[in-house]
Amino acid sequence: MAALEIAERRLGSVTVVELRGRLVADDGDTSFTNRITALVAFGHANLLVDLGRVTYIDSGGVGALVSMFLHITRRGGRLKLLRPSDRVGRVLQMTRLVDVFEIFVDEDAAVRSFASPSALPEIARRLSATA
Repeated sequence: MAALEIAERRLGSVTVVELRGRLVADDGDTSFTNRITALVAFGHANLLVDLGRVTYIDSGGVGALVSMFLHITRRGGRLKLLRPSDRVGRVLQMTRLVDVFEIFVDEDAAVRSFASPSALPEIARRLSATA
């Protein structure tokens, strides 16, 4: 199994986190959550996670996305998703997480969206308040 590759770059106040490979946490891979937690600790409050090159996501990977969304939201930041691959998009649809995450297909539009006040969907507000 190929390990998850993670790269990051800054676009103004937004940190783009590019993932490549398998987003799995059930195998004990915590590289994604460790990297996001570290970015937040260093003051990166606006994160855009590019899922375009994710070839596989398991339930642990889905859980990691939700966990990091809550981690960032509770600290006043925002996590949005960019270009989910077909496979990831189907998983987000099946788990109804398309109602929780702001998902973009265009990077420029996604980056611009951070300039607008947050309009968390109701389900996301409930998740961040209770978890």
